[in-house]
Parts: sequence; C-alpha cells; structure tokens
Amino acid sequence: MEVRHLDMIPAVALPGLTHQTLASAAQGIRAFEIWQQSLGPGVATPLHRHDCEEVIVFTGGSGVMHHAGSATPVGAGTVLLCQPNELHQIVNTGSEELTLYGVLAVSPVPVVDADGQPIPLPW
Repeated sequence: MEVRHLDMIPAVALPGLTHQTLASAAQGIRAFEIWQQSLGPGVATPLHRHDCEEVIVFTGGSGVMHHAGSATPVGAGTVLLCQPNELHQIVNTGSEELTLYGVLAVSPVPVVDADGQPIPLPW
C-alpha cells in the first residue's frame, strides 16, 4: 500500500489547465487511471476520445460537455459516464475554475482526436 497526499503529487500546468495523475501504471495501478484537473474560465479540452470507459466527476465551477452532437451542462455534483470511443469535449463556460476527477478504465490512457490522430499527453 502506498499513501500519498495531493500536495505531494506533481502537477502539470498548461495554459488554462492544471492536471495531476493521482493513480496510474506509473504508481503500480494497472487497471485504471485517476486524474484531477482544473480548467480556467473559457478553457476547453480538445475534442477527443479514449478506447476505454471514463467516468468524470465534477467538483466545482460550471461548463458544458460536448458529446454525440449535444451540449450537457456540468457543474459540482455532475457525474458523466463516457463509453469507449465516445467523442467528447469539456468547456469551462463559467467565471471560476471548472474542477473534476476523471477515472479511466485503462492505464496508460491513449487519447486520440476526432480524426483518430494520437494526442500526446504531457503527463
């Protein structure tokens, strides 16, 4: 067993997005990954998909999740269940950080854009 604290887990800061990988194959967890992310106002993830299930739990802020040709409002308490290869994009439409946890059913997580081109992750 390993005990970690969020303050000790390295964060990757990109323009408008902060990411922490809380659990993954790098820490000996091979069946899934857990991410913590925050998106600044107006920031969006690229339209992308994963070849695995993903659960996204929003903990603060407000935004929309674009998927299957629709836009679903999201905010604290929203839980989204994404099927494998479902294209989706998260957009912060509010004035505060949009915060979330992502649980992905594979590790490492390959990510591709709408055209199937790999998106290299900086974490």
